[in-house]
Amino acid sequence: RGLRAFKTVFAQHISDECKRRFYKNWYRCKKKAHTRTGQKWADEEGKKSIEADFDKMAKYCTVIRVLCHTQPKLFKLKEKKANIMEIQINGGEIPDKITFARSLLEKPISVKDLFSQNELIDVIGVIKRSRLQR
Repeated sequence: RGLRAFKTVFAQHISDECKRRFYKNWYRCKKKAHTRTGQKWADEEGKKSIEADFDKMAKYCTVIRVLCHTQPKLFKLKEKKANIMEIQINGGEIPDKITFARSLLEKPISVKDLFSQNELIDVIGVIKRSRLQR
C-alpha cells in the first residue's frame, strides 16, 4: 500500500504567503486556515498533545518529512503565493530526525544548510496538465 501520513505537526506561526496557497481566492476568503494550530501551541493541553504526537512519531514512523515553503516577498516577482515542498530527512535514527525537524520549525532554511556541493539528490515532481482541446 505504500507510505501513509501518520501525524502532521504545524508550526505556531504560519505566514500569509503560505496560507495563500490553501485558498483559491485570497481576498474573498475568511483567512481562517491554520488558526487552531497556533492556538494549540499556546495552551498547556495543546503542548501536551503536540509532545504526544512527537512521541508517537518517534515510536511508529519510519520516514520523517518536513513541509517547507518559499518566501516570495524576498524576490521581486508578481507571485504572492508560496510554493510548498516536502523534504525528507535522511541519516540517523528516527528520534534524531525528529529533533532536527523540531529545530527547523519557523526558521529560514537555505539550500547550503541542507545540501552540500556536488551532492546527488532525488527529485519527485508532479506536473499539472490542462486538458487537450481538439
